[in-house]
Amino acid sequence: MRPIRLLAALVAALAMLALPTAAHAATVIDNFAADSGDACHYGATSGTLVWRYGAISPLPGAGVDLKGQVTDRPLLADPGISCRDDGYYSTATFTAYAGNVAVDQQSYSANNAIVTFGFTLGTNSAVARIDRVVVQVCRSPLITLPPSYCGRAVTYLAPPTA
Repeated sequence: MRPIRLLAALVAALAMLALPTAAHAATVIDNFAADSGDACHYGATSGTLVWRYGAISPLPGAGVDLKGQVTDRPLLADPGISCRDDGYYSTATFTAYAGNVAVDQQSYSANNAIVTFGFTLGTNSAVARIDRVVVQVCRSPLITLPPSYCGRAVTYLAPPTA
């Protein structure tokens, strides 16, 4: 009985190697959002996370593509501006983790504007197994020294694989 199982496993493995789609990497898309945590929502970011999976392994780690925008208010286009310009700018920070180690990070800033971005976390081939991305929006003064403040850090976990 064992030789039959071994033969069946060998045939299944060869069939998997022969499939043309086996060499393509898979992707999973998630939406993300975070804000500065203040009453006026002066700073905010939103967009999409595209989790890329390796062609050989179904585990995360091939990189995470991010596209979106960071917004700092007030904007001229805001209807009925209820919050005045406070002299601060907003920075959205995106950090990729593998376990407890931060393996990559990018930041984008805006001052009374909307700034769009598109980038990839984990482009270094030595970086593997990104299991979460943390997004946080902080605000800092334009002219004076801090104090700065930050909204709640939002964690996005890599999607489970089947």
